[in-house]
Amino acid sequence: MNAARNNEVTSVERRALLTWLENFYLQRYFRGRGIEVGALWRRFPLPRRARVWQLDRLNCAELEEHYPELRGKLLRPDLLAEASELPVPPGSLDFLIASHVLEHLPFPLKALRAWYDALAPGGVLLLKIPDKRYTFDVRRERTPLQHLIAESDHPQAFDQWAHYADWVANLGNQSADSDGFDNAVADLMRRDYSIHFHVWIDEDVREMVDFTRREWRLNWEPVVFWGAHFYRKETTVVLVRKG
Repeated sequence: MNAARNNEVTSVERRALLTWLENFYLQRYFRGRGIEVGALWRRFPLPRRARVWQLDRLNCAELEEHYPELRGKLLRPDLLAEASELPVPPGSLDFLIASHVLEHLPFPLKALRAWYDALAPGGVLLLKIPDKRYTFDVRRERTPLQHLIAESDHPQAFDQWAHYADWVANLGNQSADSDGFDNAVADLMRRDYSIHFHVWIDEDVREMVDFTRREWRLNWEPVVFWGAHFYRKETTVVLVRKG
C-alpha cells in the first residue's frame, strides 16, 4: 500500500516538474504587452519582461457565481470582453495566451482570426487545448473541421441546443428521453454556462491551424506543436505572426 502511494506521489511530482520545465521553455517567446484570455485561476507564468492584462467575459462576482467551486481563487479580470472581440487596436499586442479557452467558444475559427489580427508582426499566440482522449470529454465525438467552417460561415445556423444536449448526454449521463434531460439542457442555456462546445485531439488542432494558413492566408507559423502525452493532457501550440 505504501509503495503504491509513493509511486503515485512520485508520478504526480514528475508530471508537475515536466509541466514546469515546459512552461519555463515557453517563456522565451514572451515579451512586451499582451492579453491572457480566460485564465480563471491558472495564470501562465510569464517572465518579468512581459506585461499582461487578464481578460474575461465575466467580472469577478459573475465568475464566482459561474464557478462556485473556485470561489476565492479566481483572478480579477483587467478587461471585460468576449474572447473573439478583443478591445484593442489591430496589430497592437506582442502576445496572446489562451489556455483551455478555444474549446469553450462557439466559433473558434472566428477567435483565431481575431487573435491573429490583434497581434503585431512577431507577436505570439500560445494555445493550450485539452485532448479529449485524456479528459472528461473522452466519450464525445470529435468536432470535424467542416463543422467549424459551416458554423463560422453561417453563424445563424449555430444549433446551441444540440451542443448543450451533447454535453448533458455525455457528461451528465442522461439519455435524451430521460426525465429531466430537457430541463438540464435548458438550465445550462439559461445560465449561458461555459461548456466545451467542441472537442478535439492534436490532429484536429493541427488541421485548424493549417486551415487558417492555407485558406485564410493568415501569415503565422507554428514554432511549437506538442501533442498530448501521459503528463500533458493537452495540445500546446505557439504561433508566431510573420511580418
